[in-house]
Amino acid sequence: MKGELRGFPNVEIETCDSKGTTSGVLVCEQKAVAGGVAAVINGGNLLTADQAPLTKAGIPVLGQSDTSSPNSFATASANAEFAAIGIGLANAGCTKMGIIYYDGTEFLANLVKKGIESKGGTEVARSPIALNAPDLTPAISKITGAGANCVAVSLAPTSAAQALTAIRQSGKHLTVGSVSAVFTQKLIDSLGPDLTNGLVVVDSQLNGADNNPGIAQIKAAIASQGSKDPVTSNGIITWIGARLLEAALPRVPGPVTAASLTTALNGLRDVDMLGVIHPWSSVEVDNPAYRRLFNHYGITYTVNDLKAAKNGDFFDITESTALR
Repeated sequence: MKGELRGFPNVEIETCDSKGTTSGVLVCEQKAVAGGVAAVINGGNLLTADQAPLTKAGIPVLGQSDTSSPNSFATASANAEFAAIGIGLANAGCTKMGIIYYDGTEFLANLVKKGIESKGGTEVARSPIALNAPDLTPAISKITGAGANCVAVSLAPTSAAQALTAIRQSGKHLTVGSVSAVFTQKLIDSLGPDLTNGLVVVDSQLNGADNNPGIAQIKAAIASQGSKDPVTSNGIITWIGARLLEAALPRVPGPVTAASLTTALNGLRDVDMLGVIHPWSSVEVDNPAYRRLFNHYGITYTVNDLKAAKNGDFFDITESTALR
């Protein structure tokens, strides 16, 4: 973030490490409020569970944030990405989808279903499994027996790897789809090409390995700070927040405060994000639950030989009934 904002020398940047805990997030929120900061950029997803201190203080939150709070400028939504799985599988040619998911998370399966239905496809079967299920063969057999030509996976990485293995061992040619947070590059590498070739993953932003001017600029911003860290999804989200501040700060007519910056951020339209995400416009979605989700777009990747390649351009998830 410092590298991207180096053109604004008067901007003071403070960092707060939540250490990946909800209590740590709360401490960071309280620190931001006490310090009277003008904005918070959040790369992790724990803040979305309780953003109340920042909302009460009227501090704009850019990045991973509550999609309904009036001070949010959300770049992603886990729920929206599950709808994107269905859309992404349809874009990859699937017409009959099965869904495998954890028992008790039907709401996520329903979002996937709405996604594919918005593209004319259908759900033909779903298989809930226990969190610690040792054998996923019966669940996969139910889906293959229903005539599915693709499977949406709504599971944690370990279970997702089990499911992919069982699908490949079934002898059926099924396209498998999930979100990139499940099938990370690390997991794809560990599973190997025999299991992952043809895998479809969706995201709300470009992959950090993409050959893209925006990704190159992120790498340059990281290097300008003397770091050799790789480009991660959290790093991309942080860069997005910094670029939005770059666009908003010149619009603030007087002192930069949380209120004046929020007004400027709300006025952003068609901000060029160098292709890393769809051009940004702070236009609210017509759904109270997702009102402040301004990056409501998905993109599909297909994996071959351990590399994810874009399958088309960004698509608007709000076209799915899942976000209406």
